Amino acid sequence: MSLILIKNGIIGKAEGSFRGDVLVEGEKIVEAKESIECKEAALVDAKGSYVIPGGVDPHTHVSLSSKGRSVSDGFEAATKAAIWGGTTTIVEHPSFAPEGSPLSFAVDDVVKKGFCRSYTDFGVHMVFQGTEKTSDIEIEELIDRGFPTGKVYTTYDARLTDEKIIPLMKKMISYRGLLFYHAENDAVIRELSSDFETKNKTGSEYWPLSRPDYCESEAIKHILALAKTTGAPTYIVHLSTGLGLREIKEARAEGQKVFAETCPQYLCLDEELYTSENGLDFIMAPPLRRKEDREALWDAISSGDIDTVGTDHCSFSREAKLKYGRKNVFESPGGIPGIETRMPILFSEGVHKGRISLERFVAVTSSNPAKILGISDKGRLEPGADADIVIIDSEDERILSKETLHQKVDYTPFDGMRVRGFPSHVWLRGVPMLTEGVFVAEEPSGRFIKRFL
Repeated sequence: MSLILIKNGIIGKAEGSFRGDVLVEGEKIVEAKESIECKEAALVDAKGSYVIPGGVDPHTHVSLSSKGRSVSDGFEAATKAAIWGGTTTIVEHPSFAPEGSPLSFAVDDVVKKGFCRSYTDFGVHMVFQGTEKTSDIEIEELIDRGFPTGKVYTTYDARLTDEKIIPLMKKMISYRGLLFYHAENDAVIRELSSDFETKNKTGSEYWPLSRPDYCESEAIKHILALAKTTGAPTYIVHLSTGLGLREIKEARAEGQKVFAETCPQYLCLDEELYTSENGLDFIMAPPLRRKEDREALWDAISSGDIDTVGTDHCSFSREAKLKYGRKNVFESPGGIPGIETRMPILFSEGVHKGRISLERFVAVTSSNPAKILGISDKGRLEPGADADIVIIDSEDERILSKETLHQKVDYTPFDGMRVRGFPSHVWLRGVPMLTEGVFVAEEPSGRFIKRFL
């Protein structure tokens, strides 16, 4: 087996960082400590740069189709961009399945799409649809097959009602599963959106007004009340508001087990962008919020009140958003690209600017997602872990644009942002993917990962 010795780096770990070395043999990490000597190993001098575990993105939509519209990239292009940004593992949310399909349809479809096309390793979430009946046997079999996490929507046509959520919570407890929640109040959204459309208020500036902050916080509070009733652990995806964060903190103070995820867009962008010329670029659910919400979320990452930072990567193009949403924002496909920019932005805006420590950066981008989602061999620079390793050159500074990024989409919502700190090297299970800033992987080698909680 090949030996690789990474020397002279700042070794980033969630539990504490240090200056030292990492030794890799084959696909695994052998050692990570202050000084390692191994004459047989190929030497990589990190030169004081940051050496961290490969990123784990807990929330992607790289293969999404909705209402006959598909995202711009797909597995191969999206995961290649992920590698450029230092992410080596993703966990994909499938599209809604056709009516009458078994629960396994969507996850099996994603595994097929990723097979031999993914540059990153990947897991898959289940998706529960309120329009379908799901048997205990289906859930148990899928969890046994390595799909222990499932998505529940409280809005959209496939949303689940309380009468379906409560028994589902109990089933997931029984089978050692974990439910993820897109938490927005559907009745509020439908009432406000309908009212705006009736009054012909359909420009992008009305998007955040149709999904206000209390729309998210009420849904979170409601889900947590159901979870308190059943004793179920809860994972809230793409948290965007200080109000929603408050509900999570209060539930935790009462002893509930709650995981919170946010995304770079809610940390770095705000709702004023909806009044800009390209306001449709930022159509996503939930929408961008106020600057006060941004600061509350940064503080929560630093304090540990937010556990993970995902992307909710969903790369509908500017062209598609203009085609469908120019006359009516409520017809625009929702979602933004971000799979390549998550880790550089969080490092630059967080670590460089002193908002969060290196340890918290590693925790929310890699270690915590791996632990919470049941990816036991990822997210840590420790003996026996997969050799998913990233070297970040903290002096590499760029201005983000669609020309400077590798995502297969015609814009970036972070256009013009100055970012400092990009991967110079990336390994996936000990295999070089990016070397001295050059993409060296000749073909996709990512594997489907079975996960168990």
